[in-house]
Amino acid sequence: MLVRSLRIALLAAPLLAQAQTLNMSRDLVANGIASSNLIPDTPALDARPLVEAAVTYAVQKHIPLVTADAGEYYFLTLRNSSTHVLLTSATNVTIDWQNSDLLFHASNASGVQCSNCSGVVMQNFTVDYQQLPFTQVTVTSVNPSAQTFDFAPIPGFQTPSDFNANRAADGSDAIWMFIFRNGVPIREAGRLGAKRPVTGNTIAISDVNDPWARAAQLANIQPGDIVVFTDRSGPPALNFVNGQDNTVRNASIYSSGQIGLYFGRTNGATADHVQVIPKPGTARLISTNADGIHTSFALGPNVFTNNIVRRTCDDALAISAPWTATVNSVNATTVAVARSFAAPFPPGASVSFINPDTDAVAGTATIVSETPAFDQQKLTDGESVTLTLDRAVSGLAANFGMTDADAAKLGSGSVIANNTVQDGVFARGIWLAGVQGVSVHDNYVQRTSSNGIFIQQLSGNNTDAGPSSAIDIRNNLVDSALSYANVSHGVTFAAASIYAVSQNSANAEVTSSPHHNITVTDNRITNSARSAIRLENLNTGAISGNTIQGFGLAPNVNVFTAPACCETLAQYQTDFAQAVLTPSSVAISTSGNSTGDTHTLVVNASTASGYPRLGTGSFAAAYGAGFATTTVIATPPFPQTLNGVTVTVRDSAGTSRAAAIQAVTPGQVNYLVPDGTAAGIATVTIGSSSGSAQIDAVGPGLYSESGDGTGVAAATAALYGADGSVAAQAVFRCTGGSACVTAPLDLGKAGDQLVVTLYGTGIRNNTGIENATALVGGSRAKLLYAGAQPQYPGLDQVNIVIPRSLAGAGEVPVVLTIDGQTANAVTINIK
Repeated sequence: MLVRSLRIALLAAPLLAQAQTLNMSRDLVANGIASSNLIPDTPALDARPLVEAAVTYAVQKHIPLVTADAGEYYFLTLRNSSTHVLLTSATNVTIDWQNSDLLFHASNASGVQCSNCSGVVMQNFTVDYQQLPFTQVTVTSVNPSAQTFDFAPIPGFQTPSDFNANRAADGSDAIWMFIFRNGVPIREAGRLGAKRPVTGNTIAISDVNDPWARAAQLANIQPGDIVVFTDRSGPPALNFVNGQDNTVRNASIYSSGQIGLYFGRTNGATADHVQVIPKPGTARLISTNADGIHTSFALGPNVFTNNIVRRTCDDALAISAPWTATVNSVNATTVAVARSFAAPFPPGASVSFINPDTDAVAGTATIVSETPAFDQQKLTDGESVTLTLDRAVSGLAANFGMTDADAAKLGSGSVIANNTVQDGVFARGIWLAGVQGVSVHDNYVQRTSSNGIFIQQLSGNNTDAGPSSAIDIRNNLVDSALSYANVSHGVTFAAASIYAVSQNSANAEVTSSPHHNITVTDNRITNSARSAIRLENLNTGAISGNTIQGFGLAPNVNVFTAPACCETLAQYQTDFAQAVLTPSSVAISTSGNSTGDTHTLVVNASTASGYPRLGTGSFAAAYGAGFATTTVIATPPFPQTLNGVTVTVRDSAGTSRAAAIQAVTPGQVNYLVPDGTAAGIATVTIGSSSGSAQIDAVGPGLYSESGDGTGVAAATAALYGADGSVAAQAVFRCTGGSACVTAPLDLGKAGDQLVVTLYGTGIRNNTGIENATALVGGSRAKLLYAGAQPQYPGLDQVNIVIPRSLAGAGEVPVVLTIDGQTANAVTINIK
């Protein structure tokens, strides 16, 4: 009876409410977690130990949400030699920074590493480094024969000699340089290695035999060009290793010594509304020193959606599944291997073996047992393990590669969709290697130095990967691939806007067909320097319904290093002048592809920013030729036919809508993206011309007085006095035919508020002002409104209060971010 009574009493007792949120800025001291709360905007306060302690406490207490007050947070110390914040085995917790800026002290080290995490969500934050992993200098003179150039430092940037000592804990520092002119990498000189130490004001090139680094190429560098000097080394800025179901959402990464966001051996990795871009409002010319967002040892499914990646120094978006091991010796069913990286392959795993000379799969087997036992292995790169297989693999020999055979460990179910990729400095747009069951659709890939979408099998040089299969590439726009910067690669790495190939250890294409079932359907490929589509080494696939507008535009430019086995450079150049090729492939169906003239191409962009992502209901500009013979501008309500021109928008769901038109000129049509247009890549048709546009709910852009989205803001301002008075102020002034300049804005007296109204488009469908931020001169400005301007269709406005701390700041950039997308920066002037 006593036991029964106790049970009844316990059931009847009131339950203590479990805390659902831990606010790091307010709750750490009260809960005994730390001696200080995480106070924002405190440069001397080290956020690292406080964040680690808070997340550990939340996981132990099963608190699902960890937050921080919005502001800047400074991570001043390292947890270990290569990591600032280390989160280990965190589970089922969301870390919401509420639109804060995370500033990490040491370059070439991870900002946050999450090891063996499960169900972790990190959202609403930016990442940057106080000590950047790159610098920029101005060329003053060039000595092509000596392969050197002299430079002058740029105020606010480090000097190259600051990189003489290694910064990465593992000593992997590799110094690479890129040459920019007027903000764009020059095409003549490619990625250049730099000798260290740098002394004085002279930089010497290290990889002097690279064909893109010879005297003839270097002679194209001019005084006034900008050299971006990078230290490519260390771990990723955000580094998820092992674990499952981890997500990064609404985040912006502005720099990294290596990859921006990385998932390694992580099941169910998601990157959604992540930006990897140069810090807005700065003069930086690159974002990350390597990839933007990358998953390796892919597992699956991986979901990369709604991300924006610009100006990376390697692949923008990548999913790969490298070799797990290399064979050392074979004796029937006993196979000795050396582990690749730290890849696990426990007993019971199904594995495939790949011939490195032919790239063909020699056979598949199941691991029965291992020596040493799996639980005694160190799981380190190069570790020797002896496997006993359930069957002998015919022809298996030393140097063969071993990969997982289970599609669930090769990225099966992964999706790369609705992403924007632009301006790859030394980059492919989307890279897949050794994966199965991946869908790539509705992406906008524009201006890459190498291929726009690349499926690659490699053997050797620590980039090993098996063949890929069941890849669906559908309804993407790939524009101006292989034409931004210098390819800086041999021909077998850069052959087409959409390209699949298998390469052996000598980087030569094989003659077998190890890839299987790849479809390239309903894509638009425009302005391709080389071939539009090249599916090589493929068994079974389809190339159908693709629209090709411009191919082989520069087949002889930057064509380097043909492998000795195969075609000559001249033969490759002949290949590059063709639209579609399928060498060493079998069972490829080709139908319904069109190769239109570039004169019929329509290029779509925001009328405010020039960016390609267009919000529904926003103003878009269609650029082309021969739309009309005269210019006509309409007044609201805008008609659907103007000057004899109509605009039809067919969205990714297949629905066509007529667009309202604001203006028609011979080379430009301004229209409103119809409400209800589905997200994804849409087709815009004007007469006999057509092009693709990327549609989203929002696509924020701010108007400038120059009309090109740069310089002084097209804005109004008013000073609201503490006494109730309202006085308008001019944001800019224009005289004669000269460009408009900023006009100094007066903050008034204490208690007054200066409100600036910025005008833009693509803003109105945002999810709420709480999901928007405005930075003025790097300081947070209070947002009063972000939505439609009520008098004019398609026009939006943003009202912000200018912080009084900016008094005397002069010209400053205004940076607006809406729902994870950052608009073009415009300028105002604070007296």
